[in-house]
Amino acid sequence: MLAQRGFSLIELLVVLAIAGLMSGLSVAWLDSGSSNVSQTLERLAAQTREQAALARHAGQLRGLRWNGQQPEFVRREGDAWVVEPVRLGQWPKTLRPDWPASATPQLLFTPEGWAQPGTLLWRWPQGSQRWQWGRDGRLLTQAAP
Repeated sequence: MLAQRGFSLIELLVVLAIAGLMSGLSVAWLDSGSSNVSQTLERLAAQTREQAALARHAGQLRGLRWNGQQPEFVRREGDAWVVEPVRLGQWPKTLRPDWPASATPQLLFTPEGWAQPGTLLWRWPQGSQRWQWGRDGRLLTQAAP
């Protein structure tokens, strides 16, 4: 009987298939966090633009504030801010703005447009995104270093 040297072709193919499967799953798992944050910020930006348009067309004061866990859209009724029911989906726990939690909105929408130009930085462990807005009614989003 001859002494066997090395691995058979079948054994090598099985090992390569397992390694490929594990690599594919790990890449999908690692990417799921950033795509979830990107989708969440896209939904929030769309809702922000919609709330600004509602403020212009309805003649109401509206705003965006951070409650310490997630953003909230609010509208002014009398002397109080009332939370608007807006579906943002599951908010990623690691996604935070550079604003502190507050009962009053940091971003204010008026019937004339944005109350004042400004910027906001959203941060999460894998990256950040800068929002800039001006009185012209545009919200610009861009990846920040």
